[in-house]
Amino acid sequence: MKILKIILRSKLLLLLLIAITIIITISRILTPSKTYYTPNTTKVTGIIKSIIKEEEKITLLIKAKEKIQGIYYLKEKNKDQIENLKIGDKVKVLGTIKTPSSPTTKNLFDYSFYLKKQEIYHLIMINEIKVISSSTKLLDKIKNLLQEKITHPYMKSFLLGNDENINEEVKLSYQENGISHLFAISGMQFYLIANTILRILKKIKVHKKTSYLITFIIIFLYFFILDLNASILRGVLFFFLFSINKVYSLGLPKEKLILLALTITILINPYFLTEAAFWYSFIISIGLLYFMQEQTSYWKSLWYSSILSFLLSIPISLYYFYQINGLSIIYNLFYIPYVNLVIFPLTIIAFLIPIIEPLYQLSITILEQSSLLLNKIEIGKFIFPKVNIFLYFMEFLFLLVYLKKKQKKVLIILITLFLGHYLSFYFKQDFIKMIDVGQGDSLLIYSQGKTALIDTGGKLQFDGKTSTTITKYTTIPLLKSLGIKKLDFLFLTHGDMDHMGEVFYLINHFKTKKIYINLGEFSPLENSLRKETKVAESKQDSVFQVGTFTLYQLNKSWKDENSSSSVYYIEHPNLTFLSMGDATIDTEEYLLKNYDLDIDILKIGHHGSKTSTGNALLNATSPRLALISVGQDNNYGHPNQEVLRRLENKNIPYLMTKDSGTITIFPKTEVIIEDKKLQ
Repeated sequence: MKILKIILRSKLLLLLLIAITIIITISRILTPSKTYYTPNTTKVTGIIKSIIKEEEKITLLIKAKEKIQGIYYLKEKNKDQIENLKIGDKVKVLGTIKTPSSPTTKNLFDYSFYLKKQEIYHLIMINEIKVISSSTKLLDKIKNLLQEKITHPYMKSFLLGNDENINEEVKLSYQENGISHLFAISGMQFYLIANTILRILKKIKVHKKTSYLITFIIIFLYFFILDLNASILRGVLFFFLFSINKVYSLGLPKEKLILLALTITILINPYFLTEAAFWYSFIISIGLLYFMQEQTSYWKSLWYSSILSFLLSIPISLYYFYQINGLSIIYNLFYIPYVNLVIFPLTIIAFLIPIIEPLYQLSITILEQSSLLLNKIEIGKFIFPKVNIFLYFMEFLFLLVYLKKKQKKVLIILITLFLGHYLSFYFKQDFIKMIDVGQGDSLLIYSQGKTALIDTGGKLQFDGKTSTTITKYTTIPLLKSLGIKKLDFLFLTHGDMDHMGEVFYLINHFKTKKIYINLGEFSPLENSLRKETKVAESKQDSVFQVGTFTLYQLNKSWKDENSSSSVYYIEHPNLTFLSMGDATIDTEEYLLKNYDLDIDILKIGHHGSKTSTGNALLNATSPRLALISVGQDNNYGHPNQEVLRRLENKNIPYLMTKDSGTITIFPKTEVIIEDKKLQ
């Protein structure tokens, strides 16, 4: 231990470690990824490292020539085969290699980069899988045993760090209530487990240093069972370093221990630097160590730590999730002790003594239902637009200065920064944004703090139910990243799935003031919507004001659903825009007879179908630009080549979401294509 003490106390060695960390981090990030697979690869042989089972599919992490993620959709004929798959199995899989897609809209989750951080560069859509041999390794056997024994979603989360099976709606409520940090394995869990082991060993009178050594070995083995992430790694490093420092009286300052844990974490995976969990973990832990004051009671300590944790997390939450919930300070006063002192101990007890699982489930029900109920409270929720990273850095810097010095002038600067950040939403340029929703339509309009959405997009899921993925992963995150807190108008051009299929999730998860549907007979989707909420018909010649944009609904009622599609003529001092929905050539001819249309930009009808965008419309209007909302490799053959020829013959340039991603028009300056497909 004397040698360890000398090494850890050495400033020179610490500086050398930091220098090595910086060099290795830069090198690993800049070095091009080496990959062995191509789109022509059809067979992969490797070892299963992890298995995630869902209702409709199973996801495998396979270590072959390189890591590759396999996705295998469940069918009746392969269910038995999949049930028998184990961690450590050597398998041969046949399928189609795909490159993970990058987002086609700014500020959204980048799945490709998420996998890259784990050194995964390809997916394989599995058609067949064959087990070559099973693992004989003890660690694999332990992992498989735990996978079989631990089936409760919260046991998986608290004991294995896997929250995949927790209800998505409940997880969303945890995030929006500001308590999701409690469900990640962290230092608190390691300390609770370690203290339990130490108490047991103390009762049977094992020597103190021997007790710690046994505990270290158990925690170390437990760490290797878990899936590695930033919060788990930070938790175990803090536990080991602070425990060794205490038990062996090394006398190392906490600053050095934190810095050591930080450098080791980055050395293991430099991409942890890009994760919210990394920053939450280290910033809040460091902040509590530095700024936490000694309190006279547990509850005062809890109150102070809750406020401190909330303040330190604000810039991180705003950067990654664009919102904060001020009431999370109060919520954590209940949830921190409830999770740490009730839920987590019950998790261990229920795992060891399954007979008490009904009591455990009751405690989970209280947790979930209370969170869902609290999530309905809108007071305290604030959405901030995405801004330059420099502003987040300034917010964090002045926050640290204020916590250190408690000066009034620093507080005023800090409040000014946050207030300016929040209000910057109202000073955005006017824009029209055609959102890339795949094979569907969705058009966002913004001006002077007012917003409107024309259509939501939508598609059927694997099980035939209405999808929520577009709204959950594209529309709502996009709205929040722009600082949009509510939709003043939601216009649904007609009742087709690809235009309004996502409306139910949207109105239940995002504030929407007024909803308008088209004229004509109601589709099944429109009837369902009318039962769920109040809607109005967008009548012919209705006028709607969205800041400096004026929207005119021009179409009448037709017998055909597509012909009845609402058509919005959008006027701005610097731009005219016609949004055709799925309206047909018959509708276009009707519009030309009844309206004098001056069009700068035309959003092509029916995704470029040949039943829309006739020569008569193009001849009469001669738009400067045409936009087509269409999905990659769609089954409808959209856009039709005849429509593209019509545009080319008239020398009308066009852009498609399948090529350009989300397209944004800023009318006050010039037509600018803002959102290119991100590489």
